[in-house]
Amino acid sequence: MRPRSFALFACLLLLSAPVASSQQGAEPTVTDFKAQPLYRAAHLTWKVRGRSERPVTFQILRSDTFVEGPYTEVAVFPSTPAKGTYEYVDKSVGTEAKYYYKLIIKETGEALGPTPTRPYFSPPAT
Repeated sequence: MRPRSFALFACLLLLSAPVASSQQGAEPTVTDFKAQPLYRAAHLTWKVRGRSERPVTFQILRSDTFVEGPYTEVAVFPSTPAKGTYEYVDKSVGTEAKYYYKLIIKETGEALGPTPTRPYFSPPAT
């Protein structure tokens, strides 16, 4: 076989090889990260697209003062297989101020945020 024919044959062979699905073994991607105010708390929600064969770890960080930080860890927990929507209620807020939250997938380093919210500190009207 001549070199040119061999190169053409190799290209055709590569093009005809099956391509693995991009969903198989893909790491999950976080979307729709939101922080909503509650009475003396913050309600965080997010969605996860894609499934991983192994659980990932979510890390929630909060800044009590500035969007630039510093950020401290509020919670860490693993993902649940086949679960697409997550939520966390941060009841550890201390003052009536604006808080900034970040969500990180520890295994991939994917980060969302900062997302601001200002919890209510006056009781709801009755």
